[in-house]
Parts: sequence; C-alpha cells; structure tokens
Amino acid sequence: MPDRRTIATVDLGSNSFHMMIAQVQRGRVTVIDSLREPVRLRMGLQKDGSISQEAQERALTCLARFEQRLRGISPELVKVVGTNALRSSKNSYDFLKRIEETLKTPVDIIGGREEARLIYKGVAQHLPKSKKRNLVIDIGGGSTEFVIGQNLEPHTMESRELGCVTFSMKYFPGGAITRKGFKRALMHVARELERYHNAFSRDNWERAIGASGTCKAIGNAIAYLTSGDNIITMDGLNLIKNRLFQAKKMSGELLPGLREDRIPVFPGGFAILYGIFLELSIEQMLVSSQSLRDGVLYDFLGREMDDDKRVESVSGMMDFYRVDKNQARRVRETALKWFPQVAHALIHRRDMAQKIIGWAADLHEIGLVLAHSGYHKHGGYILLNTDMDGFSKIEQGLLSFAVVNHRKRLKTDNLPYENEFDWPLVFVLRLAVLFNRERRDQPIPEIEIDWEPNEIWLDVPDEWLADHPLTRYDLELEQNYWERIGYTLRINTDA
Repeated sequence: MPDRRTIATVDLGSNSFHMMIAQVQRGRVTVIDSLREPVRLRMGLQKDGSISQEAQERALTCLARFEQRLRGISPELVKVVGTNALRSSKNSYDFLKRIEETLKTPVDIIGGREEARLIYKGVAQHLPKSKKRNLVIDIGGGSTEFVIGQNLEPHTMESRELGCVTFSMKYFPGGAITRKGFKRALMHVARELERYHNAFSRDNWERAIGASGTCKAIGNAIAYLTSGDNIITMDGLNLIKNRLFQAKKMSGELLPGLREDRIPVFPGGFAILYGIFLELSIEQMLVSSQSLRDGVLYDFLGREMDDDKRVESVSGMMDFYRVDKNQARRVRETALKWFPQVAHALIHRRDMAQKIIGWAADLHEIGLVLAHSGYHKHGGYILLNTDMDGFSKIEQGLLSFAVVNHRKRLKTDNLPYENEFDWPLVFVLRLAVLFNRERRDQPIPEIEIDWEPNEIWLDVPDEWLADHPLTRYDLELEQNYWERIGYTLRINTDA
C-alpha cells in the first residue's frame, strides 16, 4: 500500500446511517471524520415487505450529504454495506440502484452472521489483549447480533430479529409505556433466544460488551442516574424500568442526556436488552464505542493488505467439500488467463469480477460431494445458502450464479436483490472447464475472444481442434446453449 491512503465506510443501518472516513499510514488507522443520521429505514418497511417512498427519500437525502464528503476519495476505497432493513425488503433492487447512483459506488448487502462477525471485529480491535472470552451484543434497528470470541477471533455468531425500531413500534406505539407491552416484549425476546441458551450461556464467556447506539444510550442513562460509570447492570436497568413505568410515556425529560433522535426507539431497545440480561444471566455489561462501521473499516483494510477473510472461507469450503485442488487450479489459471479478453464488457468492477471468477473456479465442483448428476446445481445452491465469512449476499449470489452456470444449459434465474450478472465471466469459466476436461496438466492453446453485444467471436487454432474432437463437439454444444439466451457464438469464422 502507498504510505497514506484515505478510505471510507458507510453503514446503511435499519435505524441510522453512519459514515466513517479514516487515513491509513504504515498500518496505523486514524479516523478523521464521521457522520451519523437517524434515517429509521426500518420504520418505512410496509406490510407487503417494500420500503415506503417516504423512507427512501429520507435515505437518499441523507446519502446526498454523505456523497459530498466522499468526493475526492477513490470509489475503490469506499465500502458501503446494508443491513437488516435492506436485506429484508422486497423492493430493494430499484432502491439500491438509486443509492449507488447517489453515492457513486456499489452497495453490498450483508447477512446477519456476517454482520455479527464485522461487529465483533470492530469491537475487538479496541479491547486490550486478553485470554478472556467476550460476549458482544449489538442491538440495531431491525436485528440484534450476538458473538462470542477471544481477542480478534469470533467463534460463535448469531443474528436474531430483535430490533429497537420494530420493538418500539410494536410494543410501545407512540412512546406509550405499559407493563403489558413490556411483558410482551420480554416474551418475544425469550422466544427468539430459546434455541440459543446453550450456545450463549454464561459458561461460554467471561466478559459481556454492548455495542452501538442502544447499549451506549442505556449505559449513559445508568451513569446519569447513578452518578457512576456507564456500565450496564441489572440494578441500573431496573432504575430505568421503574422510571419508564412511572412516566408511562417516553420523553426527553425522563432520561436527561438521551439524544433526541434516540427517544422514539429507546423503549424497544431497552426491552430487548432487559430481556437478554434475563435470558443469558448477564450480571454486568461494558459499553463499547465501536461497532459495525469500525469492523467494516478494519475488514476492508485487511483486504487491501492481503488479509482477506473471503480467501480463508473459500479455502475452508474446498477442504470441507473435498475439492480436487489440482483440477480447481487448472480451471482457475485458465479462466484468469482469458479473463482480460472480456474485461471490457463487464458490468461489475474489474477487481471484484476477477476475484469472483477465481473463487468460482476454486469451488465449481463442490456439488460433487452430493452427486455427479446436476452437481453444478448442487454447488450453486450451497454457495447461495451457506454462511460464508467475509462475503456479502450480493457476492455470494454472483459466485453461486457462476457455479450453477459453469456447465450444461444456461440458467437466467434472478440473482439476490435482482443484481445483474456478467455473462462474459460465465463464458470464460465454461471455456476453462471444457479445455481442462481431461483433468491433467497439459498445454492449453492460445485462443482469442471478442465479446460484443449479443455476439461472441471465438478463435481456436484449427490444428488443436482437429486433434481434440471432444472439445470441438463441446464447443458446438456451447453454440446452442448461448443461442437459447440470445447470444450468437461464432467459432473460427470471420463471417
């Protein structure tokens, strides 16, 4: 890396949008600017699963302000992630496109487990080195993440549909505080955590840490009421609970020091944390100023410095599914050799596309562990539905699409969030598989690919084809496959 770089992360949360800008110099990270706005995207999630137009406009207005601050930073050094509200919505495609047009950079939707991993990464970076096992909890607008880890490594991760926005709307409408609503909220938390008592029991961790706005707000409120530190205890939670019940209505005067934008979502977040304390037998919780945006920043920095969690995930899957690594290497090397010839026709950024095609080559045969018949479909399903640390849902969708299409008939099923796929990547992967069908190291011919809209020109040495009749036959089949989706594949012809 150069001596100094400026990188930025944007967290499109269900309650608030956050942006962090940092300078990286010789491995040292210095945050130089940050922005936060309470967009409350989750409040705009309607009964049909779509995000209301009003909520979309609030979000885009906020992001237009963020975009001004991002000017001058290379788009390759800006990482934007969307969480629960965006991954839950049904009309996210058009909205995501508008977000990308506003910020002038792609958006990644991350799954709950990946969100948990990144939250832990952000919190752990600022913890003193210790052998203690940490339980990190982050209550967001639409979901709550639970992670147990030690030092920088998370071990157990989970995300549940427990959000301060959704709970406030459902159990405390209009800020009304009732014992019945509070009891129902606690029962909801208990149901969500019923399956996870063993995984997150007190025996599995030694130190509890709360991250993000809800935990910080509760910690600050306890510090005010007790004139002590912002450490969350059950006694402190009961002080707040009694105040809420006495007031019967949430207000700024009830808990001085509470940010105005936190007031409407405080009751829901408080009920969730109170329920978690009860269910997991937590006695004391420290409060961290770090959270998802910090984790995204450090994870992004790791990728820039060749410490990419996605590489580890792919390697682990190759081992788990007993992939023939020599064959995967042959296909990878061949696909990456031909990749530059189609790079001009890509929709996605070249660096991302190149990684996707390499990983697709590594994993294209994982479905063989189930059965040879339809193994490309098995592999595509596994990749789409497995938790892959480091990968966003969009990246997993692209990877799955490449694998399911590396052989046989081409499938045009929609990708997650209706994302578009780069057919040139599919083409070079399919060719790499065909030209390595004999599964042995041998010279691969020099070929030329000319990719044009709806027309593909492929030039393969005639002498080589004459000596490889099976490959010639496979290429003739390819012409039929591509014709079915509207492409004309021309082989060794100028006509």
